[in-house]
Amino acid sequence: MSQARIEYRETDRQIWEEELDDFVPERILDAHIHCYWRSNFPGDPPKHERADADLQTLNQWAATLYPARKMQYLILGTPHPGIDVARHVESVRQEIEGVPGIRHHRVVTPACKIEDIERDLQNPQFTGLKPYRTFSVTGDIAECRIHEFFPHEQMEFANEHGLWVTMHLSRFHGCADQHNLDDLEQYTTQRYPNIKWLLAHCARSFTYWPIQHAVERLREMPNIHYDTSAVTDVRPYVTLLTQENTQRIFWGSDGVAAAFFHGQYVAQGRAWQHYDADEGQLQYPHCDGRPILAVYEQLLALKFAAQMAELSGDQIEGIFWRNAATALGIGEKEGAANE
Repeated sequence: MSQARIEYRETDRQIWEEELDDFVPERILDAHIHCYWRSNFPGDPPKHERADADLQTLNQWAATLYPARKMQYLILGTPHPGIDVARHVESVRQEIEGVPGIRHHRVVTPACKIEDIERDLQNPQFTGLKPYRTFSVTGDIAECRIHEFFPHEQMEFANEHGLWVTMHLSRFHGCADQHNLDDLEQYTTQRYPNIKWLLAHCARSFTYWPIQHAVERLREMPNIHYDTSAVTDVRPYVTLLTQENTQRIFWGSDGVAAAFFHGQYVAQGRAWQHYDADEGQLQYPHCDGRPILAVYEQLLALKFAAQMAELSGDQIEGIFWRNAATALGIGEKEGAANE
């Protein structure tokens, strides 16, 4: 049963109809979205936890956010501390089995056994792995390196099988961090050349600075791709769209919980922070203060960046669907998840 509440306001509708309807193509592959079940936590789920979000929820949101669009998904494992990984993997499998247009990246922690990962990836809809920094063996989730939450044993397995890895980079400077750049360069060109990397959140560049400093090295690395998830600042998109191969860029929302709220990810110099306008105390004395959904902020930023980069309609269609569909082996004839 779907439990996540959809709150769609008149201001959101106005932005869609006046600003976004003529920009977003008729087919979308959301390459960064999550299902979530509180029942996948042993005992009581974490306090202040979000509502459940199953495939029905994703399709309900899609119908609201992107009217009349055909949806396909790359559903990522939810990397929440304390989650029962095996139970979560099985919940996703049951939810998506046989549904067209869906692929999944299995959540992995350093404690996951290779034989369990290998068994789960016998499912053809499971095409990759989703490690996450909160599982770092160092206990430092802010400054850990890739191998400290995604161990070499798992990278070797991913390389052997040519898997995708959706990577949320850690460390304060994200993709601009020297360790991250050195590690990715070594992994992509020497140690693990068969892994296909999907660097989430514009390579974790929520502000202008990380991707501006990293793009020249990243674009020389093979098998590097980017998803757009949750980034609401136009400047990282301008850098990516003008200095990277747009075929390596995939649309992703980071829905439900991380993007379908009214507010945005606010850039403050080189820093950034999640800001939920419904919980904030901002005043609007000189404008009509009605914040919109963060996913629409993201779409607006991408739209303006696409205009500045003078992208063609074909390139925009690629970012929203074809790039990821081709890379993940989802053909147009496979159908959409919401049909």
